[in-house]
Amino acid sequence: MDNYLEQQDTQEQQIDLKGIANKYLAYWYWIALSGIIALIIAFLYLRYTPDSYKTAAKIKVLTEKESTALNLDLDKLLGKGNVNLENERAVLQSFRLNRQVVNQLNLQVQYFQSGRVNKSEVFNAPFKVVFDPELAKKEAELNFQITLQDKGYQLLNLETEAILQVPSFYFEKPTQDFPFAIQPTNAQSLTVSDNPVYEVKIISQTQATQNLLQAIKIAPDGKDSDILILSLEDPSKQKAQQVLNTLIEVYTQDGITDRQEVSKRTIAFIDERFTYLTTELDSIEVAKGSYKQDNNLSIFEADAASVIQKKSIKDEQLFEAETQLLLADVLDKSITSNQDIKLLPANIGLNSGAVNTLVSDYNAAVLEYNKWKATAGDNNPRVKILKASITDLNNNIQRSLSGYKTQLQQALSQNKRAQGLAQQSFKTLPSKEKILRSIERQQILKENLYLLLLQKREEAAITMAVTAANVKVIDYAITNSIPVAPKRKIVLLAALLLGLGLPIGILYLKFLTNTKIYTSKDVESINPNTAIIGEIPVIPNAKQALKLTSGNTQTEEAFRTLIHNLNFTLHNKEASQGQVIALTSSVKGEGKTTVAFNIAQTYFHLKKKVLLVGADLRNPQLHTLIGSTKDTTGLSNYLSSQNSNWQDILIHMDADSNQFDLLLSGPIPPMPTVLLSSARFQAFLKEAKAQYDYVIVDTAPTLLVADTLTFMDGVDYTAYVVRSGVTEKPLIEYSKKLVDQKKIKNMGYIINDIDFKGSYGYGYNYGYGYGYHAETVKKKWYQFKK
Repeated sequence: MDNYLEQQDTQEQQIDLKGIANKYLAYWYWIALSGIIALIIAFLYLRYTPDSYKTAAKIKVLTEKESTALNLDLDKLLGKGNVNLENERAVLQSFRLNRQVVNQLNLQVQYFQSGRVNKSEVFNAPFKVVFDPELAKKEAELNFQITLQDKGYQLLNLETEAILQVPSFYFEKPTQDFPFAIQPTNAQSLTVSDNPVYEVKIISQTQATQNLLQAIKIAPDGKDSDILILSLEDPSKQKAQQVLNTLIEVYTQDGITDRQEVSKRTIAFIDERFTYLTTELDSIEVAKGSYKQDNNLSIFEADAASVIQKKSIKDEQLFEAETQLLLADVLDKSITSNQDIKLLPANIGLNSGAVNTLVSDYNAAVLEYNKWKATAGDNNPRVKILKASITDLNNNIQRSLSGYKTQLQQALSQNKRAQGLAQQSFKTLPSKEKILRSIERQQILKENLYLLLLQKREEAAITMAVTAANVKVIDYAITNSIPVAPKRKIVLLAALLLGLGLPIGILYLKFLTNTKIYTSKDVESINPNTAIIGEIPVIPNAKQALKLTSGNTQTEEAFRTLIHNLNFTLHNKEASQGQVIALTSSVKGEGKTTVAFNIAQTYFHLKKKVLLVGADLRNPQLHTLIGSTKDTTGLSNYLSSQNSNWQDILIHMDADSNQFDLLLSGPIPPMPTVLLSSARFQAFLKEAKAQYDYVIVDTAPTLLVADTLTFMDGVDYTAYVVRSGVTEKPLIEYSKKLVDQKKIKNMGYIINDIDFKGSYGYGYNYGYGYGYHAETVKKKWYQFKK
């Protein structure tokens, strides 16, 4: 059992695709019309929109070592480029390069020719407009009209409406109103064509460059490729090709200029260093010469050898003087210690000839003296003469030796001074050598630097002269013959989808925001515990009640089904009494009076005794169905007068009319609620039940007045009428609340005015309100009304 209930709930929760489709198909003509209009607009768009073609070029970015045959770059061996393509893309998409393209091709000036519907851009106009920005009053967009004439132009400023006639094909004097010059492409072949009027639009270079940057697309050819693809979509094939080729040329020349600029800066730097080095070399040469001159240097090695030689001579001379002095002292001591007559040392190395001669004479005299003394004795005159001679010689030797020693002392002093000078000159040799070597080292360094810079300058000059481009053009700009825009199939498909989707979307929003009920499912979703006893289709000409169901099989069958459901609901009532059935609704305009009339008529056709009572005392409508007036005597008269008889005021239909009895509402009373809640009305219902099989009571709506709720205890069954496409869902909530609060018992819903042929009532959208003079608002034909 539980599984069965779950299956039932699942089935109820399933989406009714057919019902949803029917809601939209009810407006098929609007959807179809929208689709046709969209296709017409798309066709016109494709007819007058110029085709745009894609132009592409391919370049390969080269490296410094690209041409080296033995380049063992690991990235190249692995198949990967070592060029940073993102940097090259940034250069190609730089504002600086693209501005050069704009300047070279004069892209800030655009030419247009008017066609039958729109204007088309012309790239190769028969003349060229050269803009002079200094004469322009502002940097905003400027628009001019140039009309070709037989021998000149007519210029029109579209902003100031100034006109200027130019008598020749050359306009070389720009003005404030016309800040440009005109040069014919070919003055000899310039003729007036069928469409001689051109519109010229001049924008700033900045804007033109930005437009170009947005139009050009640059992308690598592959993930690991060094090739860049430059593409541009434009209606003019020639313009696109020239733009891309010019961009490649500007990019190539920019790379060459960059490399040449490096070489130029290198040469300028070297030339500057040459001037400085020349000055330094001259300064070093002068310093070297001055130092040699100040220090008596010519060739350092020869000067050093001369100093050493002089020092050696002075040392020898000093040694010789000291030796002679020592020998002289030895001889002097020998003479001084020689008290007796003895021989003196001879030939001891003294360089004095006089001393050596005296010593030799002295020794000869001593030898002769000793010889004579030995033979002759001391008193011998000859001995005495020899002794005196020896004494004289001794004195002479001492005097000579003393003079020699004085001479040696002087010579020793001179030699010592000479040796000191030689020694001092020798000691300064290392420092002089160090200073001289430093000067020579600086000289050699500057000379080598000069030679190196001279070599580098030659290399830079050669590099500048043979600088090659860092890009290889694989394909210059090529335009595809198949247009890329507008995409006709996509535009037509999008137009069709938009044309169909727009009304569907509007309908979806309409349905989404629609709070009205249309079918029994809408009512059951809000109040599933209350039965739906009838679904009444659309009744045309509802005011003509006597002919409501005549010839309308669907309507007759719907009311017979409703009667059957009512009988099934009331089958357990006592058969001796009639049944009081009240028809009510939430608001006015839901069709309860019409439904009540048709229920009474259907019961009458089933041979039942039926009384139809008009109990809506505030806004009676029952009289309109039989062609009567509101002031006809009725229920309000009976309830107000204790002496009246309700049977006397019944409307007895003729037998030929095949109708039933009616008790109209009567004139509108001042206090309807009091009358309907009175015991007299309750007594009336009991009497009517005793005489009729069915008493159908047409009541007032329950939302705004309490008339109906005052006599619900005397009613056997309440049929709550809701109207498809009119009744709001919150009103179903209100009716459910009446049942939950037991203010209405034994209630069932009758859904009125369902459009079974259309979209279950979505073709209707009546307003509602309740009042004595309220009228139903009808929508215009264009508001999706059927």
